[in-house]
Amino acid sequence: MGKESKNDKYAIATESELRQLLAAPAPRLTAKIQPQLEATGRKWIEKSTLAGLATRRVDGSIEVGLRAAASSVASTPDNHRINIQNQPDAQHGGEDRNLQSNPFAGAIFMLPGENSTLRANGKARSTGKRLEIEVAETFMHCPKAFIRSGLWSERAPTLPGEYAVEEGEELGPSSRTFLKASPFVLIGTSLEDGPADISPRGDPAGFAHVLDAKTLLIPDRPGNNIADTFRNVLANPQVGLLFLIPGLDWTLKVSGTAQITTAPEALEPMAVQGKIPKLAMRVHIHQARLSPASALTTAGIWKIPTKRPDVPSLGRTLVEQVEPQGRFRALKGRLIDYGLRQDAKKNLY
Repeated sequence: MGKESKNDKYAIATESELRQLLAAPAPRLTAKIQPQLEATGRKWIEKSTLAGLATRRVDGSIEVGLRAAASSVASTPDNHRINIQNQPDAQHGGEDRNLQSNPFAGAIFMLPGENSTLRANGKARSTGKRLEIEVAETFMHCPKAFIRSGLWSERAPTLPGEYAVEEGEELGPSSRTFLKASPFVLIGTSLEDGPADISPRGDPAGFAHVLDAKTLLIPDRPGNNIADTFRNVLANPQVGLLFLIPGLDWTLKVSGTAQITTAPEALEPMAVQGKIPKLAMRVHIHQARLSPASALTTAGIWKIPTKRPDVPSLGRTLVEQVEPQGRFRALKGRLIDYGLRQDAKKNLY
């Protein structure tokens, strides 16, 4: 990390310090974290057309990539395995190489028009035709990041011609322009000797503040408080980022190290609707690459209709995961969905 990060008196260094600001998640939220898939989760995955992947390079840095397909990007042979189509970005997909030395991957499965997502991680390997994940942990993710970003409802305000391919150890002018228009990022983290994880963040365009050519600041907003990303960063500061702009077949990938800060001068400029974030993640950039994303182009992700997909709701999925044999599951699912909608209205920021 940079010297300024090491000397930040507002840095969060332990999970106990983190929990003084973020309350522990409710038991019903932690109960949704399961060691295997079930019927509704498998249906979710098999309907998904876009997947984000986090893997760890041989040098320990984190890479976040994409897989995409016009109809289904993955299959589930059983409750313990996920097969993802092996379509890495033609110019910069290194997952296969990464898995040879660090056989762990984190995945997030997304559907155009749907704000909820399913996350899974575990041991992984590439067979050439596909990437296989042996599920160690899976759960449905809070939809707030997608709601805040408007990822499926907005379209690119700029044209691809306004950007130039850039790659280096700091942000170039096109990358800075891209960040001003991006409302969404996937964040990859990992323990030093264990699973990789991936999580979404979303906000109005330009939410990732560029402090300088080597430093980004990403605010934290209300969510499920499980805080996997932060807990991983406390143990291992390596992070990978992948920024998207709705409607644009380009991505900005960043690898670096991160620190959690509560510095008022960092948080106050990131207020939205009068709400100042409690935390932010400061990322010291080691590598950045802005380029076309062949996975998005091939699959035509932004052209897929954004009407609600035929998949189980988040509430119904949670009930099926936690109470597979329980009574009144459909009713309980509807009640949870209602509560989630109300929470998104009242506690988005």
